[in-house]
Amino acid sequence: MKTLALSIITVILFTFCTVGTGNAQQNPDKGHASGKGMKGMMAHKDDMMKKLNLSDQQKDKIADLKTSFQKNMVDLRSDLKKNQIDLKSLRSKDNITREDLIASVDKVNKSKNAIALAFANHIFDVYQVLTPEQQKTWKENAKGKNFHGKRGHFGFDSEDRF
Repeated sequence: MKTLALSIITVILFTFCTVGTGNAQQNPDKGHASGKGMKGMMAHKDDMMKKLNLSDQQKDKIADLKTSFQKNMVDLRSDLKKNQIDLKSLRSKDNITREDLIASVDKVNKSKNAIALAFANHIFDVYQVLTPEQQKTWKENAKGKNFHGKRGHFGFDSEDRF
């Protein structure tokens, strides 16, 4: 189980680091690379919720997890943005040292990793609210897709699925 969890986190961290390049290639006229934008993501989420047939207690627990996750993400994204601003400011200076640059890049990367880990933990927290039958449905519907319905990024294939 530890190996599986470690594999999941490794895939998510690797994917998180490559998300920026994927987003840079999206079609600006369509909003998202899939062309469906927010409507496509919401449709997939709604479809998944119907298939899972969550109890009221599960819906409440997942809503609480989501609220907590969103609040945590505000802080984590703020830290990331501040560290990126510091790095940009440092790069514009005339006389910077290797140590200062590496330390600043390290701060940015630690912020990105914290976000990726928070996301992985949130997904797993939600997954653990589900019954074994619901978990099976989740896996079947998430195969090859991320949790917003798009292919790639945080999708799980073969051994990487939980």
